[in-house]
Amino acid sequence: MVASGYAEAIMAAKEISVKKYIVRLSGEEREQLEALIRKGKSAAQRLLKARILLKADVSEAGEGWSDNRIIKALETSASMVYRVRKQLVEEGFEAVFEPQRAGDTGGCADF
Repeated sequence: MVASGYAEAIMAAKEISVKKYIVRLSGEEREQLEALIRKGKSAAQRLLKARILLKADVSEAGEGWSDNRIIKALETSASMVYRVRKQLVEEGFEAVFEPQRAGDTGGCADF
């Protein structure tokens, strides 16, 4: 069971590293996300990002879920949760929902 312990250690490390991007939404931002989900007319990726932010929100109105709980509940990846948290903190609320620009590799080098 060494592999199992190794996998748990990796997940624990990811959990710690993700926490540097703390999601704290304003009341208005929460309302916008809840309305987006209620309408259900947006692209699946936008709806997933909205759900991640609502679950990760540590404000008084938020749920403040752990990343592992979000990953399991929304059936998404750790990297998706990490990217959404990071983008919110570094670029702002609106940037999370802007369409990715053509030719933007998301910081990855072209091969």
